[in-house]
Amino acid sequence: MIKIYEKSFYDYNSILLSFFIISLVITFYKLNYPLFFKKYFSLKNIFYLGNQEDFFFRSDLISFGNTIPILLYSIIISFFSVFVFEDANYIVIDSAEEFNIFQKWLLFTFPLLGLIILRIIIIQITLKFISLSQKIKKIFILNFLRLTIILSLINVFISFVVYEFTSFTFAFSFLNVLKLIIIFVRPIILYSYFKKISIDSSSKIIYLIIIADLIPSLLLYDNLLLIDFFKYLIGLF
Repeated sequence: MIKIYEKSFYDYNSILLSFFIISLVITFYKLNYPLFFKKYFSLKNIFYLGNQEDFFFRSDLISFGNTIPILLYSIIISFFSVFVFEDANYIVIDSAEEFNIFQKWLLFTFPLLGLIILRIIIIQITLKFISLSQKIKKIFILNFLRLTIILSLINVFISFVVYEFTSFTFAFSFLNVLKLIIIFVRPIILYSYFKKISIDSSSKIIYLIIIADLIPSLLLYDNLLLIDFFKYLIGLF
């Protein structure tokens, strides 16, 4: 049962600690991987999706340059999610009341991290059945990550601003609408890009986008699935 009251609760110690850790990770990434940081978090680079930056597309998927953005995606979205749930007195499960925001934030990071890893695994499996060049396969995965991370962060930020001026119910609905728009916009951006740079058949790209992106996105659209998994994690403690 979900209960929503007036926005009133603030655990400042947990919020400041969480914010400090997020800032520390962002600073470390920007200082040590400035070129990767630009490719992942610059709107101009994201929507351009150029493939001239060979250093980026030659990098290994499992490398600090490409895994830290996934971690940032998870901890930033989980922080805003848990903070809003707590601020709005969103009671996910009674046993969670004994945890502070910082502890809930760490726990909620795992479902989000697991979700993006699951999406990568689905893409990797799909690519085994579609004949494309290795370069196109790598570019597809990296561009999928770039679009997912930046569009999701924009969605969460805008929805948070909406929440601050309205209510949890309205902001949550707003977030879901934007998420649905992203689900259909991302495949269009990916297809438009690969149609220009790929010598492979357009039909292969369409199959890849539908099977590895659109269908999983629709199946995993319900945000309550993440909340249910969060409940499960809380139950383990």
